[in-house]
Amino acid sequence: MKLKNDNGLFVDEETGSLVGYLYNFQGKGIFSPDGKVEVTPEQAETHNRLLSEAELNGLDENCQIGQRGAFYFVKGKVYTWKGTLVSEEVTIKGKQITFTRKGKVFTGRLQKDANLFNFRRVR
Repeated sequence: MKLKNDNGLFVDEETGSLVGYLYNFQGKGIFSPDGKVEVTPEQAETHNRLLSEAELNGLDENCQIGQRGAFYFVKGKVYTWKGTLVSEEVTIKGKQITFTRKGKVFTGRLQKDANLFNFRRVR
């Protein structure tokens, strides 16, 4: 994968896609969902912060009914992978999770032993 730094966010030049969150495995390097990448820990941190901000901006400004995403449910709240709070307005009914953000309603399904859940906008 060939990366291009676009104002702090990394883009895969081969696909034109934004790179997912980067994880620093101490002593082993920094990895994207697609494998090892040659960036500094500081660059990875900047990328992750900007990606988290972009996720929330997209949710607030562009998410239409029916569009989907994935967040994390931890201790009764919804977060991005980076740990940025998405919503405290959360309702759980069985395995169904519903959360609200800025007047928009999203629903998903929780999985056993997993914090990550997929959701879609319903209102």
